Amino acid sequence: MIIITKKAANEIILSAHNLETQGLLIRFAVDKTDEGFQYLMGFDARNDNDIHLKSNDIEYIFVYEQKTLLEGMVVDFDKIDKDSDYHFIFMNPNDPNYEPPKEGHAPDKSNKK
Repeated sequence: MIIITKKAANEIILSAHNLETQGLLIRFAVDKTDEGFQYLMGFDARNDNDIHLKSNDIEYIFVYEQKTLLEGMVVDFDKIDKDSDYHFIFMNPNDPNYEPPKEGHAPDKSNKK
């Protein structure tokens, strides 16, 4: 459903070591705006109407109503270019502004370290 790359999974695991996040899962959400999609993620408790899945050993949740908006999204943690800082990158083919990565620049979705 959502693919979390190994780099993103490692960063989420680091964040999960905080006392405030113990027992919580990573939640993904999207807000539709006039400019496209705005992505949200954070630690949260699971609710009855959530979809609960796993990617690269990371359990994640999102509300059922957003299934069609999030299906096929790849979450990576990288630099956009050499002058930028590392941050989470959301590549979602359902986003009207989505442009697939150039050949050879796609994230490694495997479980390799």
